[in-house]
Amino acid sequence: MQFVDGQGDLTDRYEVVADTVGAGIEEWVLVSLGSGSRQIRDGEHRPIDAAVVAIIDTVTIGNQFVYSKRLQSR
Repeated sequence: MQFVDGQGDLTDRYEVVADTVGAGIEEWVLVSLGSGSRQIRDGEHRPIDAAVVAIIDTVTIGNQFVYSKRLQSR
């Protein structure tokens, strides 16, 4: 997974994450980092430090549109 900044631009930071929600390529996701990420289904006995917990539909910061899954644009 590749992180984005506050304006929705891709950064050079990446993370390997467990994905149990079935996110697709270029979808924005909500990620849990650290021991809390093991709270995903069947994850309590696995060495997981990062997990996708949701697929994001829309991001708006202030009154500014940043991302829409439906429009697949940033």
